[in-house]
Amino acid sequence: MKWKSKKLDVLNIGDITSLNNDILSDRTNHYLKLLLFNLRVMFRHNSQSLDDLADFYEYIEDVLSAKIIVDDEELKILIYRITDLIVNIDEYDVVADTVITECVSYLLSSLYLELETYRLVDLYNRDDEYHDYLAVQIKNQVVEFDILVDILKISDDKEVKGRVLEILENNYPLEYARYKARCQYLDY
Repeated sequence: MKWKSKKLDVLNIGDITSLNNDILSDRTNHYLKLLLFNLRVMFRHNSQSLDDLADFYEYIEDVLSAKIIVDDEELKILIYRITDLIVNIDEYDVVADTVITECVSYLLSSLYLELETYRLVDLYNRDDEYHDYLAVQIKNQVVEFDILVDILKISDDKEVKGRVLEILENNYPLEYARYKARCQYLDY
């Protein structure tokens, strides 16, 4: 394996958490960082066949650090590379590859939302009769999970909180579990 200067210490993730691409949404940044972390976990359990994965890791790192400008074409390349990785993961002959599967599914969903937003903004910048409609569509590209968590935080009504919790637990079980873990709010 040829690493230029990459540490494989999973516990030292300060270099991952400090990365942030201002062009991309918080959700996409989160899943890109999670992918880097999960790749480190996978690297830790493998010592061979990692050159292509290491190059992919560095590509994701460059996207997060804004060394690569993410326009709509680069977004398509990123989606293609991530899809290619997950579809062909068996060819890499590595163990612990399932650790990245869930993260990649959420990341792809977020990247498709980013791509749709790019397209809506391009259409919005043209002055035509659909201008107001497109403005509403761009505004509605907010992730529902974030809105639901905000409602849960600000609401004092027990019935509203109960219904929002039900939606979060039924439709976003893994994201909500991560959110609770991050907030150190685990049920006992």
